[in-house]
Amino acid sequence: MGDKLIFILPVITIMLFVGFLLWKGNSVQTVLLFVISFLPLMDLKVTLEAQGGFKTFDAICFYGLVFLFKDFITINLNSRNNFSFFLFVLLCVILLLGGMTSEFPDKTFLNLIKLLPVFIFCRFLLTECIKDPSFFYRVIKGLKISYFTALVFLFLQVIIGLKFTFYPGLSINTVDPVFHVIRYPGVFFDSQAHGQFLAIGSFLFLFHEKGSSKNVVIWSYVLFFATVIGIIFAGSRAALGGFGLGLVLIILLAGKKYLLYGALFTVIGVVIYFSVLHTAGIFDRTKNLSDDYLFRKGIWDEAFDISKKHPYLGIGSGNYQKYVMKHVQDQYLEIEDGKLVYFDQPENGYLKIIVELGYLGFAVFSLFILQALEKGFINKIKGIFDSRVVFFMAALTSWLVAFNTVYSIYDYRILIMVACMVVL
Repeated sequence: MGDKLIFILPVITIMLFVGFLLWKGNSVQTVLLFVISFLPLMDLKVTLEAQGGFKTFDAICFYGLVFLFKDFITINLNSRNNFSFFLFVLLCVILLLGGMTSEFPDKTFLNLIKLLPVFIFCRFLLTECIKDPSFFYRVIKGLKISYFTALVFLFLQVIIGLKFTFYPGLSINTVDPVFHVIRYPGVFFDSQAHGQFLAIGSFLFLFHEKGSSKNVVIWSYVLFFATVIGIIFAGSRAALGGFGLGLVLIILLAGKKYLLYGALFTVIGVVIYFSVLHTAGIFDRTKNLSDDYLFRKGIWDEAFDISKKHPYLGIGSGNYQKYVMKHVQDQYLEIEDGKLVYFDQPENGYLKIIVELGYLGFAVFSLFILQALEKGFINKIKGIFDSRVVFFMAALTSWLVAFNTVYSIYDYRILIMVACMVVL
């Protein structure tokens, strides 16, 4: 069924988008709310790989650029996003030069085009939140809707099994061959990406509008608890570690009451997982931490060696797999029927960026994230915003930790969530 759905769902998504425009009207806010509220559907391919592998998110963002172009180019010289625009231009230049000087320049311009949608999205989101402060809260509500949908999907997958998915096949990491446990990928292809996605979004359920009813607050905490359980089902140690660090940040900056909630929900989740579900894969896998680390370290060392040979502009965006197939041919996994699959990332998001974009590209990438965290921290200390800004900082922090183990922003849903947290 998955092989059919992968072609049907993108069509349904585009039809839903058209219906949404007819219902709500053609506006920037309509486009943004559709992306945010239907986030689980934003990584579906609308073209084949041979035709660029563009996805639903790309199509929607390019629609916004073309048909809402006036809103896009409106410039405010006093805007707070001028530094971000400078970073964007600099990143484009680095990506273009890196591709042109690369051993594999064939996809340079395509990768540059595919970089644009997330920045189109961020530009629209930032300007709308500045123009209309109430839209800020609508964005958070829309994201909560998407996470509720993802949690329902995960719940059904746990009941029905891994055949409940819209992918023709799932990543090999969904079933651990050593401990024979399932790591549920939910709406994702990969269970590690699923864990990161849930860890980032879990903190949204701690964010409440002032004056929210008691029932709304209670349900928000219930869904926060559900996302913690979801992270455990995903079997992602890095995501759980990132979530824990984000929780510590909230405790330090947002108030001690969150210590009680966080500890309570985590303990309950672990107890339920051990006593009822009997598939504690995330914990059983800690017995194999040493071997896992040595395996990853070997790949990291080789990736670092590549970066030293191409320090400034890297090997070109999207060229990691091509490079190792030619120069580092021991970076592969043997799957069923003796087939070899070469790594397209070095099991580390930061090293992937360093290798492909060089240290200049990595510096620009880091500044996008760090400037947001720095502004959030300073504004919190100065009292410009209330303590709730910490929830977005915690979400980013959780992702930064887990990104150390896998390059996850290849999936647009995680990329969009990181972008949303930066903007918010």
